Amino acid sequence: AGGATGGAGGGATGGAAMMGGGGEEASLRQRRTAAAAAAAEQQRRQQQQQEEAASAAAAASAREVAQKREAEAEASRQEAARAQEAEERVRQQQKAEAAERDRKRQQQEEDADSADDSFKQFMKEEDGEDEQGDSDYEDSANALAGAIGWNRKDIESKADDAVKQLTQAIGGKKVVQSLQGMMAGIR
Repeated sequence: AGGATGGAGGGATGGAAMMGGGGEEASLRQRRTAAAAAAAEQQRRQQQQQEEAASAAAAASAREVAQKREAEAEASRQEAARAQEAEERVRQQQKAEAAERDRKRQQQEEDADSADDSFKQFMKEEDGEDEQGDSDYEDSANALAGAIGWNRKDIESKADDAVKQLTQAIGGKKVVQSLQGMMAGIR
């Protein structure tokens, strides 16, 4: 009985030793599995961190590109605004120059009209011109024409034409305008 107990006990102890040896092996396997799982988890975390870093870098790069495009767009808008301002200044300058040319042309026309007025005034003030129609003047002029033998109407007409042509040549509108044009070119 003792042998059987011993054998059984020995068997149990041996079984426990065997189980103990198997338990260590299982424990070792569990530790290896746990270590492999931990290593896999560590690798997954590192990969996730790398992906997040790459995603952050891509986002930063995209923001940088967007900022660069926005800066270029702003520079383009500013350049367009400067060009528009320059065009407006040119338009204003052209408008002012046109107004100045119009003012000068109007002044020249007024000066030319003044020359015509000068001729009319001269003809009015010419000796005897304002007295024509006066009976004393008419009698005197007819007596002189009769004494000399000239046709008074013919002489008066020729004299008026000559004076008119002379004053128009000297102070007529076209002459005054051309002289003003020449003088404007000299200034």
